[in-house]
Amino acid sequence: MGPLRFKSVCIESMAVNLPELEVTSAELEDRLSGLYERFQMPHGTLEKLSGVRARRLWPRPTMPSQVATVAAEQALAQSNIKREQIGLVVNCSVTRDFFEPATACLVHQNLGLSESAAAFDITNACIGFSNGLMQVATMIEMGVIKAGLVTSGETVTPIIESTIEQLQKEGAVKREDLMTVLPTLTLGCGAVAYLLVHESLATSGHRLIGSVARSATDCSEFCMGNSDLQLVDHDKITPLMRTESGKLMSAAAKLGGRMFKDFSEGFGWNREDIQHVFCHQVGKQVNEGFYREMGLDMEKEFTVYKDIGNLVSAALPTCLAMGAKEKGMKSGEKVLLTAFGSGLNSIFTGIVW
Repeated sequence: MGPLRFKSVCIESMAVNLPELEVTSAELEDRLSGLYERFQMPHGTLEKLSGVRARRLWPRPTMPSQVATVAAEQALAQSNIKREQIGLVVNCSVTRDFFEPATACLVHQNLGLSESAAAFDITNACIGFSNGLMQVATMIEMGVIKAGLVTSGETVTPIIESTIEQLQKEGAVKREDLMTVLPTLTLGCGAVAYLLVHESLATSGHRLIGSVARSATDCSEFCMGNSDLQLVDHDKITPLMRTESGKLMSAAAKLGGRMFKDFSEGFGWNREDIQHVFCHQVGKQVNEGFYREMGLDMEKEFTVYKDIGNLVSAALPTCLAMGAKEKGMKSGEKVLLTAFGSGLNSIFTGIVW
């Protein structure tokens, strides 16, 4: 799909909300020491394969709407936009408070927004936030709204805990099964919010220029997770996820090569034009595979997965929000966001800072 072009949309502010508790990969492996011994796997395998040293976790039962609201409040506080000017809230997290209502409705309520402001969820694995950006930006470009919030609150503690509990059961998994479950332990908790506005309200000047998208759904089975929703007790949620890492990495890298061709032809950006690249924060092997296939310069990348893990839909937007500060990005520089998500979906988004 695409190119989807925007002429009047700016990212006014970005805010990140991370847990205080840090849990290292070594600590998780300590809990699996018996399994590691049985399979003769060396301690440190998780970090060696993924590059993820640590992740942040919220205590159960921290709710996605709760942490997304904190990020949204911070994004609003960084701007001059009043709450009554917000026309839409889109929440994009994989983890949600309930089957219904939409988590965005709870964020909307927590923020005390007007009844005239719409609220709904977009759930699309790790790529959901990029879908949210496209949706809110389209509404602004069409003149339907002047300002909108895109939020994500990922609370992955339940899936990490249930995965470890399953692995600790005697004889529950074979060695080959372990390798499909291990990527789950690279996940981390986090929340992020972006405030998008029409250029007439903007003070930042960070222009969202547009996106292209592809869906290679023949790869849908490479990463699948069961329901993380319960109607009674969030402390009893027991989700599990299995990932065919090698197949997923290879397919995503090849898809990324096709995606960059789409983006380059659609927006006229070549590799030399781009000053900064922010890729979905999965892990070492995956990210290196993306760059080899796309032919982009890894020196232009900024990574956060080593210290906070894969934040699911919050990963890429968190990386940009943190990188914008740490890299000292300058006005007029071209920024490329390369989003990937199970499905297999990809969205490339361009920003002129």
